[in-house]
Amino acid sequence: MLRSSTVVAATLLGAAVLAQPASAQDFTTTTFGGTTVWVGGGVQFLSLPDINFTAKRQSNGSFTRQTNTHSDWLDAGGAGGGGIETALGNWGGFRVSGSVKGFWSGLEDDHTTQCQGAPGSARCLVIDPTGASAAVGSFLRTKTNREVDYWGGQAELKFATGAPQEVKPQIYRNDYFIAGFDVRGIDQDNTLRGVQGPTTVFTLNETIDTTYTGGYIGFGGEYSFGFIPGVKSVGGFYDRLGLRTFVNATAGLYSAETDYNGRFDYRFFPTPTSNVSRSEDDLAFIGTVSLETRKQIGDRTSLSLWTDYEYISSVPKIQYAGPGGTTRIDDESVFATRTMLRLNIGLGSQQLYNGQGY
Repeated sequence: MLRSSTVVAATLLGAAVLAQPASAQDFTTTTFGGTTVWVGGGVQFLSLPDINFTAKRQSNGSFTRQTNTHSDWLDAGGAGGGGIETALGNWGGFRVSGSVKGFWSGLEDDHTTQCQGAPGSARCLVIDPTGASAAVGSFLRTKTNREVDYWGGQAELKFATGAPQEVKPQIYRNDYFIAGFDVRGIDQDNTLRGVQGPTTVFTLNETIDTTYTGGYIGFGGEYSFGFIPGVKSVGGFYDRLGLRTFVNATAGLYSAETDYNGRFDYRFFPTPTSNVSRSEDDLAFIGTVSLETRKQIGDRTSLSLWTDYEYISSVPKIQYAGPGGTTRIDDESVFATRTMLRLNIGLGSQQLYNGQGY
């Protein structure tokens, strides 16, 4: 899918522009005086709206849609990402750093739905997405395959609120504020095949591509459960392993542009092939909470276990045509989570970390 390739290329271009030798140390999650890069890989989970295409006819003549895929978590898919962050100097009393970063993940889900009635009955119903034709039968098995690319690229500024800190906070210390520009997309390729015995009676191939463009603000810093007043030994396990924990929280508004294209083939319809195209623009809210657990492994390197928990208020759900109706784009809210193991590297000859204890 071309848009995900474009984001990767833009991220690499931004990395080339921002790269410069390191000249200071990074004590928190913000680079104050140098340049750091990170690369990582892991797993993505993404909940998407149901696909409800086939239907069952009721005894009173009405029909109800079947669930051809469920809105549970898709099967886990791989995820990868990378980014670069560099110091930009002091702006109005804030130590400012700029970064570009991107991610990509691929997921796939398969599901089979069955409809069966008495021999010769007209219980199982298939409707052309244009609403022009419908077909009925006593038995139908529908096999659905959904492939999803979820990708994104961000350009971000961090405004550090104080001097770099080596000492852990008692509970939480806010280290910086965030402002960023974001482009991301959810691109779906769906295939539904209806079979009766060995015969494929219909095929629906569709693409649902949604691009989100917007901005976000947020904050971040370090938290610790190892120094809660009056509570001993809490977090001691993390301390013995030399682990530090950080959190980011962001919220933003996005323009959500969706393009839908469907091709329907039914071997027994008078017009065996039909095509449907729809577009929809919406306003979406995306909120993210990111948790990082970091372990220093060298003077200029560390490993991070980073997890993003995301809420997306508007993801397309296709409402397929009934007899004489039209197919339209609706929306639902979804949740996503992405966990990656990241390698963080400081560029240049100076240390990224000072190698001292907390």
